[in-house]
Order: sequence, then C-alpha cells, then structure tokens
Amino acid sequence: MLSLDETIEAVSQRLLGLDPGPLAELRRMEPDGIGTPIFWHLAAELGFRESQTKQWMQVVGILAILTPKSRLSPAVRLHDRFRKLGRVFCDGGDQAWPSDPQNPRPALSKTRFARLLATPAAQRGDALARIARMLARTRAPEVGINCTDIARLLLQTDDSLPLQNLARDYYRRLDPADRKATKEGTAE
Repeated sequence: MLSLDETIEAVSQRLLGLDPGPLAELRRMEPDGIGTPIFWHLAAELGFRESQTKQWMQVVGILAILTPKSRLSPAVRLHDRFRKLGRVFCDGGDQAWPSDPQNPRPALSKTRFARLLATPAAQRGDALARIARMLARTRAPEVGINCTDIARLLLQTDDSLPLQNLARDYYRRLDPADRKATKEGTAE
C-alpha cells in the first residue's frame, strides 16, 4: 500500500500527463456525483479508500484545477513536497514575493485565510477549490505545491494538525515580510 505522499505524487504525475478533455472533466467533477472514468481508473490503480470516495473526488478535482493547462515545458510541476501549501497561500507561488516590500500583500488575504481555517470540515473542499482556481490563474507553472497538504486537509478532518501546519506555514512566510515593511516604514 502506498503512503499518502506516494499516492499524491502518482496522482500528480498522471494529471500532468492527461489530455485537456479528461483534465477538464476532472475539474468539473462533483464530489457528490458519479465521478469520471479517469477518477475511477486512479481510484482502482492507487487504492483510494472507499469510505473516503467523496474526499478523494475533491482532492483529485482540486489537483486537476491546479494542473497547468499548457504543459509544453518539461519544467512544469504540480506537486513539490518542499513548497508547503500555507506558504503558497501567502506568496501565490511567487518565490520573489513580495513584489512590493513596502506593502507585502498575501495572495490569499489574511481575512480569507482566517475564514478558511474556520470553515467546517464538510465545506472545506469547496473553499479549497475556490482558492485553487485563484492560485491556478496566478501561479507560475514551474512552481509546484505540496499537494499532500491539500489531501490531508480533506482526508484527515478529525485531526487539527493539517490546519495548524497550514497556519504555521502561511504566517512563517507572511510575518517576516510584514516586520520588514513595518521596520522600513518607521525608519523613514
């Protein structure tokens, strides 16, 4: 049996290899619906737990949203276990963030981030899908995201650790930029 990280790595690789049609089907897949043939191939191949079918549909759908539509370059990435999701929520996948050091605005505002943290587990998938759509528009395709973090948020709903890790990584990216902007603002 594969670990969660190995499963997510495999899903990510499969999604990057899909043609636009099946990828679009996965993006539109409803977690309460029947699912798509591609989803069921993944479920059979990778052994998704039957009791978590809805959550796996959400995970795969969100990863499909984040999969770059144009994959012409071999540098395109979806999953990168070293780029924590909370960090990407802050910098939008821009390693040079903040573009304006005087006013470091996170990609996902502090208010929207706080709302995500307070979202009940049953509604978290929809909230993450909306955020994924925003990230898909702004993220550089060469910058991967730790997609295992997404899976943990949806598969481990009884555990507060995935949310704590998300918050820790978001604020570890945001706070130094905020402090630097405040320090430079008071020096003038």
